[in-house]
Amino acid sequence: MVEEENMSPISENEVLSRLASVGQIAAGVAHEVRNPLTSVKGLLQLMREEYDHQYWDVIFPELDQAITTIQSLLAVSKPSLKNEPSVDFSLCVELENILSLFQHDTYRIEFFKEWHDKSAKVHGKRNQIKQALFNMVKNACEAIPREGRVTLSHYRVGDRVHLVLSDTGVGISDEHIVRLGVPFFTTKPDGVGMGLTQVYSTLYEHGATIDVKSTPGAGTTFTITMPVSPRYKHTESPGGVPLLSISDLQPAEDVREFFRINQKKFNEWLEQEARTTFEIVSKSRFVSKQDLIDHANQITELIHDGLTHDIIELAQERGIAWARSDIPIISKMEWFYALRKIIWQFLQAFYNDKGLDASEVFSIADMTSDALDNFIMHFNVSFTKHREDVLKSQQAMIEELSVPIIPLFDGIAVLPIIGTLDTDRLGIIEQRLLEQLEHRNFLRVFIDLSGALVTDELALDAFERIIDGVMLLGCEAVLTGIGASLARFLLNSHTSLVRRVTVESSLQTALLRHTETQSMRDAAL
Repeated sequence: MVEEENMSPISENEVLSRLASVGQIAAGVAHEVRNPLTSVKGLLQLMREEYDHQYWDVIFPELDQAITTIQSLLAVSKPSLKNEPSVDFSLCVELENILSLFQHDTYRIEFFKEWHDKSAKVHGKRNQIKQALFNMVKNACEAIPREGRVTLSHYRVGDRVHLVLSDTGVGISDEHIVRLGVPFFTTKPDGVGMGLTQVYSTLYEHGATIDVKSTPGAGTTFTITMPVSPRYKHTESPGGVPLLSISDLQPAEDVREFFRINQKKFNEWLEQEARTTFEIVSKSRFVSKQDLIDHANQITELIHDGLTHDIIELAQERGIAWARSDIPIISKMEWFYALRKIIWQFLQAFYNDKGLDASEVFSIADMTSDALDNFIMHFNVSFTKHREDVLKSQQAMIEELSVPIIPLFDGIAVLPIIGTLDTDRLGIIEQRLLEQLEHRNFLRVFIDLSGALVTDELALDAFERIIDGVMLLGCEAVLTGIGASLARFLLNSHTSLVRRVTVESSLQTALLRHTETQSMRDAAL
């Protein structure tokens, strides 16, 4: 019988009081502990240069851990000291970026996302909040010992954004729930106890509330509510950008002229809406912020002129350019959807008092949607094709390099095998090796296995096929560098392979023996 979920009795005032106490303690810690430890570390580093001792490897990691813990305490107790400006941003976007960092956990954890009211934005120090969200997702994953599920929900109620993070992990007991957010409290054997302290400190500083429910053995749910950014509280725009008013823009008789004379405003709105993409691009060597603005203006001009084919050509060109860059495709999608929103905002502002009938409205909508849909479709096709072509060429190169047959002298070659020996890998080795043996007429090939990794997926049948193929081509196979783990694997498999081929302990030994034998034969002649 599953126990009823436990409500956390901790209040915001209690946590704020605790964190305030931590701040007072940290001010003294900074001078009384951190600075002397840093000086001690410097002196020890000087001593290390003169005296070699095995304990240095213990002293320095422990000292670094102490300094790191103090730095963490200071960062949590006085986060406002970080010189980071407050901006408007989407929690959904930040969480998507955070989840991309946990791809290595997807083999055991399913991530479910329920995004509603994605246009709602909060206001604050984005990097601090992003770090807090990262800590929460990390804790959720670590709370799941084997396989499980992490669910994230986002929705808006009135002027508050709600974020719910649930996991199917081990859960938290009542006595531990009331201590969440307390510095240095942790249930992890190797934990420092500052992760959730940073979460509580940062979120409370931004006017958030935190509610915790947990059932030991069944999982934990954190519910966070944050105020919507003042700039977005009263917006009715489905895209999340405050609706443009015709009074904000210079009027014009022609829509092309309207976009042209208000281009600066257009660019400002685009950069604001696609802020994350512009920040990423600002650090890229392949695409610039000005490129994004120029391409947006090109697209709007082509839409007004009805030049769909030119839009397609531009999309294909940009798809290839973007595929060559180091910027993720999701960033381009954010830019495109922001562009679509701003275009519609401008069209609404221009046609607002034009008295159009339904057919005229649908005609404008069809023309605009068709142009934008063509752009994104051909951009994706071009982007995907270029990436696939690059992957194919790289795969071919990898396959070529994975079978590096090294000729030594007449009729003799070495094949070093490094890495795992699964069926696919051995299939490639078989094809490449037999082709080389056929065209180069080798008489003996030394197959060195000293760098091979033995796993449960080792395909012994496929490996024996390679040896049989070598023999069928009139070439002698010599196995070298068989380690203990591979030897045990071969013994347990009851294969006759080792009785059918020559085996040497190492490649060096095999080559020396071959050279000595060849010298004796030459002397006899």
